[in-house]
Amino acid sequence: MFWFLPLMFSVVLGVPVAFALGLVGFLGLVDNLNWIAATSQIKTILFGATNSYALSCVPMFILMGELSFKAGISDDLFEAANKWLGRLPGGLAIATNFACAIFGACSGSTIASASVFTKIALPEMVEKGYDKRLSAGAIASAGALACMIPPSILMVIYGLITSQPINKLLVAGFVPGAMTAFAYGLGIFLVAKGFPKLVPTLDAEQVSLGEKFKALTGVLPIAFLFLLVMGGLFLGWFTSTAAGAIGSAGALLVLMMRGRFSWKTFYDTLVQTGILSCSLLIIITFGNLFSFVLSSSGAIDNFVGFITGLNMAPVLVLLLIIALYIMVGCMVDPVSMLIITLPAVMPVAEAMGFNPIWFGIIVITMLEVGVITPPVGMNAYTVKAVAGDTLTTGQIFSGISFFLLLQAVVLAIIISYPPIVTYLPSLMMD
Repeated sequence: MFWFLPLMFSVVLGVPVAFALGLVGFLGLVDNLNWIAATSQIKTILFGATNSYALSCVPMFILMGELSFKAGISDDLFEAANKWLGRLPGGLAIATNFACAIFGACSGSTIASASVFTKIALPEMVEKGYDKRLSAGAIASAGALACMIPPSILMVIYGLITSQPINKLLVAGFVPGAMTAFAYGLGIFLVAKGFPKLVPTLDAEQVSLGEKFKALTGVLPIAFLFLLVMGGLFLGWFTSTAAGAIGSAGALLVLMMRGRFSWKTFYDTLVQTGILSCSLLIIITFGNLFSFVLSSSGAIDNFVGFITGLNMAPVLVLLLIIALYIMVGCMVDPVSMLIITLPAVMPVAEAMGFNPIWFGIIVITMLEVGVITPPVGMNAYTVKAVAGDTLTTGQIFSGISFFLLLQAVVLAIIISYPPIVTYLPSLMMD
C-alpha cells in the first residue's frame, strides 16, 4: 500500500486528484514493470477504463440534473412544502429540509441544493426569528441528501468502480435517503418544541386545503419524472443508462412546460454537462490506472490478508472503515474519496462478507458526512458564500453538528438492520 502515501501527500499539497492519481499510478506502473513496458501498457489500461457503455449514464444523469436546475423548480418546491408544513413548530425549517431533499432527487448536486435554498429560505427564516445556526445547518445538511437520494451520481460512480448493478444501487438509496430526511425533520420539530428561543412559535397564516393542493401542481411534473425514472428501474423496464436518457428527456420536457426553454439555456446546459462529465470521467480513468497498480503489485491482497489476519469482528472492521472515511473526508471531495478509497476497502468488505449494496449505502452516507464536515465541507462553504456576512463559518458548522448526530443515528439503524437497504433491491430482477 506504499503508493497511497505519495498520493495523499500530493493531494495535501493541492495537486488536483485526477493528476495525482495519474502521476502516482504511472510511477507505480514503471516500478512494477519498466519504463518501456509501462508506456506501452498505460494506453491499454486507460482505453479499457473509458471503453465502457455503462459510463454513458454519468453524463445522462448530470444532464438530467442540470436541466432540472434550469427549470427553476426550487421555488415551487419550497412554496408547496411551506404551505403543507409551515404551521408545524419549526415548520419553515422543516419545509426547507424536505424541499431540499426533493430538489436533490432532481438535481443530484449537493452544492446546487445548498446554494439555491440559501437564497430562498435562509433570509425568510432569519427574518422570522429562527436561529441562524439551525437555519444554516438545516440547509447545508439537507442539501447533502443529494448524495444518497436517487438518481445519485455518486451511487453511479460507486457501481462503476465496484461492478455492482447501478439500478439496484439507485433503488437501494431511496429508503435511507427518505429516513435521513424524516430524521432531520423530526429533529427540527423536537428542537422547536424544546427550545422555542431557537425556533420561535409563529402565528403562521392559515392555508386552506384547496390552496395546499394547488401548490402541489407546480411539483407534479418533477414527481412524475422521478417516479418514471425510479419506477422504470425498479420494474426492470430499462437499464440505468436508459433511465438517464429518459430522465434527461423528461427534464427537458419539464423545462419547456415551465416556459424556461431557450436555445441559449439549452446550449449552456450542454456545455456545463460536458465540463462536469469530463472532470468526473478524467478522475475515474486515472483512478482505474491507480487501482490497476495496486492490484497488480499485490498490495491489495496483502492489505486484505493483514486485515483478515487481525481476526476482528466484522462490525469492528466496518467501524474502522467509517473512521477512515471521516478522516479522508476532511481532505478531499466526495468523488475523490470514492476513487481513492474503494480499491482498498472494497476487497476488505468482500472478505468480511458484507453485502456490496448495503456497504455502498454506508459509503455514500459517509460521503454525505464529508460534504458538511470541516475543513473541506463544501456545502458549508457554499452556504457561507451565498449568505455572505449575514453569518459566520463557525455558526454554520455549529448548526451542522446537530444534524451530524441525527445522521449518526440513521447510520446506526442501517448498520443494525441491513434489510432497510437490501429489501427493495431484492425485489428487482437480476
